[in-house]
Order: sequence, then C-alpha cells, then structure tokens
Amino acid sequence: MISNTLSLAFILSALTLSLAVAIVLIWPVIRAGREQGHSLLALNVQVFKERLLELEQDKQAGKVDEETFTALKTELERQLLSLAASTDANTGHKTVGRGVVIGLFFIVPLFAALAYSALAYQPLLWRWWQAQQDTGPVIDDLLAGKEPSAEVLQKQNLADFARVMQQRLQQHPNNTDGWYMLAMAYLQGELVDQATVALSHANRLAPERDDIALAYAQTLVFSQHGQLNQLSRELLMQVLAKHPEHEGALLLMGMGAYRSGDYAGALVFLPKLRQLHIARTGDAHSNAVQELDKAIAIAKMGGEKVVGATGIEVTVKIAKELQAKLQATDTLFIFARALNGPPMPLAVVRQPVGGFPLTVVLNDRQSMMPDMVLSKFPSVVVNARVSKKGTPQGESGDLEAIAVPITQNGKLQHVDLMINQIKP
Repeated sequence: MISNTLSLAFILSALTLSLAVAIVLIWPVIRAGREQGHSLLALNVQVFKERLLELEQDKQAGKVDEETFTALKTELERQLLSLAASTDANTGHKTVGRGVVIGLFFIVPLFAALAYSALAYQPLLWRWWQAQQDTGPVIDDLLAGKEPSAEVLQKQNLADFARVMQQRLQQHPNNTDGWYMLAMAYLQGELVDQATVALSHANRLAPERDDIALAYAQTLVFSQHGQLNQLSRELLMQVLAKHPEHEGALLLMGMGAYRSGDYAGALVFLPKLRQLHIARTGDAHSNAVQELDKAIAIAKMGGEKVVGATGIEVTVKIAKELQAKLQATDTLFIFARALNGPPMPLAVVRQPVGGFPLTVVLNDRQSMMPDMVLSKFPSVVVNARVSKKGTPQGESGDLEAIAVPITQNGKLQHVDLMINQIKP
C-alpha cells in the first residue's frame, strides 16, 4: 500500500514538473504573438491621429474646403477600419498557431516520459526502491525488537528481505540480531556458504549466545557433509558445557564424530543421546533409535560394516567440449536424492575438480541425518555437478550431467554419469 502510494506520488510529481517546464517554454511564444498584434494596431491608430491632425490644420489654413475635408476624413477612417480588420485577421491566424503551441504543451510531457523510459528508467533500481519501501519497515521493526504480525511476515519476499537486511547491516555492522536473521534467510534459500559468513559475524559479536553458536555449528557441519572440524567441535562443546543434555548438540557431536571417523568420540555422545531421546519420547523402537543403534554398533566395531557392501558406485566423465571450461577453483558434487521425497541429498561427495573419469561410492556414511540415509529410499536419482561458486545448489553456468534414476536392490550398484550440459 505504501509502495503504491509513493509510486503514484512520484508519477504525479514528474508529470507536474513536465507541465511546468512546458509552460515556461511555451508562454513566451504565446505572449510574443499577443504583443505583436497589439503593437501593430497601436501603430495604425497613431498614424491615423497624425494624418487627421494634419488635415484639420490644412482646413484651418484654408488649403481644403469643408467638402474635401469631410471626404478625406472619411477615407482615413475607412483605412483605419480596414487596417483594424486586417489586424484581427492576422490575430486569427495567430490563433491557429496557438493551437499548435497548445499541442506542444501536451507533447513536451509525452516526450519527457518517453525519454525517461528509454534512457533513465532502470527496472532493477525501481525494484530495489520498492523492496526498501515494502521490506524496510519490517526489518526496522525486527531490529528494534518488535515482532511483526504473521500476515506481514508471510508477504515478505525472501530475496528482498536478504538484500534489504544487507543494506541495514552496512549501516549498523554491529547488530548481532541482524546478522543472525540474515543467516536464517540465507539458510531458507539454501545459501549455506553465505549463511556461514553471516553466522561468523554474529558469533564474533556475541560469542556467549548459545542459539547462534548452535546454528553456526550446524551450518558448518552441513557444509562439511556431516563431518566435524575444529571450529564446529568447539562451538558444540561450548553449548554442551552449559547444557549437557541438549539433544541437538549431542546429535551433531555424535553423528559428526561418527562421520569423521572418530568412533571413540561418537560412543561418548550417541549412547547419551539415545538415552535422553527414549526418556523424552517413551519410545525405544522408533526409527531414530534404530538408526542410533546401528551407528553405535558400527562405532563399537571400529567402523566395520555390519552388512555387506551396499550403495551406489558412480563413475563420472565429462564431455570433451566442456573440458576447457573447467577451472582449478571449481567444485565437483556427486549426490543422490530421493525420487519421491525431500529435496535434501541423501548422500553427497564434494571434492575439488580433478581428472576425469573418476569413481566414488555413495552410501549411508554420507547421509546428513540418521533417519535420512540412502538405503531407506528404494528409488533415488543420481547426479553430478561442477559448481563454479562451490555451492551445492545449482547456479547458472554450472556444468551438469543428466540425472539417472535407479531402483536400489540392497547391493552395490553402478551408475555412469556424463557431464555434458551447462545450466542456463
């Protein structure tokens, strides 16, 4: 509503300014035509008066008689009337010219609008201005600690929210909540790398906040495909030091250690998580508990597989015409998703681009969550992507293979992928 009102005010202001310029340019032309007509008539009247004065002087001097005086005077009056009529006719022609001027009065704003649309109008700037008008007040309320209504929040565009929040943080770079909200917006848009940067700023400004530390650690673990690094480990230990029974932190620590090959560390956290989960839910046979039992059993065996080799062996090749487009900074993603299920990858391998062809194995070890493992979904889609920006979501310009659907049979299966297209 505010945006529409301001847009209308802008258009009306521009139209008023154009009309004012037209008046300033055209008024001298109209005024000059009027002054010219008035000046010609005044000159004719002046000549008539001078001739009549001379005629009266000649009559008084006896140079002309009464009859001649009357005839000459009548002739002068006739000439004056004729000149006056001629002036009126010329003024009538000026009226036609004035019609053209009036036409120009409307043409000037029209050409001004056309010139603006062709030379000055920038849709992106207009879109940014609208985003500031629509989203800016909502963000200002959030930064001030005010909670907008659910209806207002539902109307917000995620991309506009992130852009306007970035602009606010340029003005107020030490606003912790702003960085945290920006990170959440990035995560909703699956921009993990950008969310990691935003959370690092929030954590630096408020290292004591456990909600930020946990979100930062979870994002780091996700970006490392479920594995822990030194920073994520430190952040999770910070939360567990204050809240030793925090199930989210225990899950990230236990499964992160398990996927990192730290089976001793996994056995510190996973059994405790299992016990807390059963105490809270009262269900010792849920899917989550079964997955935890499987991970604990494998960890106790030092990583040995409980069952035979399963998963999907993927061989990736690249078309010759695309090899020249590879760069050392590119990242290769090989992943499997559920054919009918959540969009999150069930298993993913991420590595720098190297030589082709190459072969990797996708299995349950690369799952992000205990209840979202590859073996649980009978029908999956396997694909490979060379990312130019290093992000898991596809971007324009990335190199991709054609996805291959496969039905799992509980055994190790093989899939060939050819990277042969560029994402538009």
